[in-house]
Amino acid sequence: MRLAAKLILLFLAGIFLLVSFFAYATIESDRKLALLEHQQQAKVIAEALEQDPQLPSSSEFLDASINPYLAPLKIRSRIRVIELGTDTFETAFGKPPEIILKEQEITSIYRIDESGQKRFYTYLPLSTINSKESVERGLEISDADLGDTQRLRRSLVSSLLAFLGITTLSASIIWIGGLKMVGKPLNALTEKVHRIGQGDFSSPLTLNSNDELADLSHAINEMCDQLELQRKTIASESKSKIEALEQLRHSDRLTSVGQMAAGFAHEIGTPLNVVLGRAELIVSGELDVADVKKNAVTIKEESLRISKIVRSLLDFSRPQKPQRSLVSINQLASKTVDTMQPLATKQGVRIQINPLASDLTVSIDYAQIEQVFTNLLINGIHSIQGDGLIEINLLTQQKLSPDNMGADSQQCIVIEFRDSGTGIPSEHLNQIFDPFFTTKTIGEGTGLGLAIAHGIVKEHLGWIEVQSTVGQGSTFRVYIPTDSTYKS
Repeated sequence: MRLAAKLILLFLAGIFLLVSFFAYATIESDRKLALLEHQQQAKVIAEALEQDPQLPSSSEFLDASINPYLAPLKIRSRIRVIELGTDTFETAFGKPPEIILKEQEITSIYRIDESGQKRFYTYLPLSTINSKESVERGLEISDADLGDTQRLRRSLVSSLLAFLGITTLSASIIWIGGLKMVGKPLNALTEKVHRIGQGDFSSPLTLNSNDELADLSHAINEMCDQLELQRKTIASESKSKIEALEQLRHSDRLTSVGQMAAGFAHEIGTPLNVVLGRAELIVSGELDVADVKKNAVTIKEESLRISKIVRSLLDFSRPQKPQRSLVSINQLASKTVDTMQPLATKQGVRIQINPLASDLTVSIDYAQIEQVFTNLLINGIHSIQGDGLIEINLLTQQKLSPDNMGADSQQCIVIEFRDSGTGIPSEHLNQIFDPFFTTKTIGEGTGLGLAIAHGIVKEHLGWIEVQSTVGQGSTFRVYIPTDSTYKS
């Protein structure tokens, strides 16, 4: 259990710091006790030497073993008498002894001497008066700290044993408690969260504890109940919305059928009337041979017109799957322009094509894409009143499909038709791809050209975008993904 391990490591770090602090405090306490013992012994030595009238007045160390006042004490201290004010000797403090003794009656320090040994030093005044002259004196009493190593070892051993004991006990408690009180509940909570992520809100989680984890499990169970209720509500609402949407689609289909029927009737009504009228004239027998022939030609032309409208309607209603082959996009655009050039010249429209700098060969249906180009060129020519220009730009671009916003952008061939015509009103932009919708005058179009072009491009997994401003012209951009593109 990683959490239990982290808790153990954190607890061990705290135990280690705490034991280290107490070990240091123990060592310092033992040293202070040793210093206090040394200070007490120094006072005893000073009291003994104050009784000696023959105490030498020099800075040499005294031999405690031959001094009649010190020998009974059996001491090992290093002792010397310091004459205050006349001695150039400096103490372990680095100050003259008379200054130390004026600051404090008894001064004890812990220092390392010149040989590197740790020693206690005690300075205290001496009231004994020399028989020859009055001189203020002081004592310097020092003892080697022989128990320092033992104190350190004893403190380390006891601290280590305490640390190991506390660590073992605490780690066992935390490990067992962590697994039982934290580890298992957390595993159960994790498994429950995974099930929630997969949409399973059943099997409420039950923890037999009275702590925060149990409160969390209750909150998760309540959340699951609310999510389940919301899911049922959403499902019910979605069903209602789907039914309403299907009704709207059915209504929309009826509307589209009505529009198509009205458009179809409108488109074929005029030529049928012409055919009927001319046929009645022929049947009447009042016409000569030349007039009969002339009326027969008119009947033929109007019949072809009706046939063309019906064929366009069939092409729209039964789109064919693209028969793909590798086609040069520059050559296709150039050929379509050549085909449409007579109509453009007749209308006074100039067509300018800007091919790809490096031609690309794309896997498309040649005839279908040519039909798309032709329909867009015809619309552009018809939208221009008088002299004008249609500019065809061939580009490549990374583009995101508007029908699949979550997908990555894809490399596309872009064929841009930019005309200088009258433009399309904004209220008509959403209808221009609807069947039989047209803004042209009667006889100029069937209203199926853009609808067929839109269907063909969609079959090629592409799309068409339109921008238009009334009085300034329109721009149609055809996007065709280049899944199979080769440099030619």
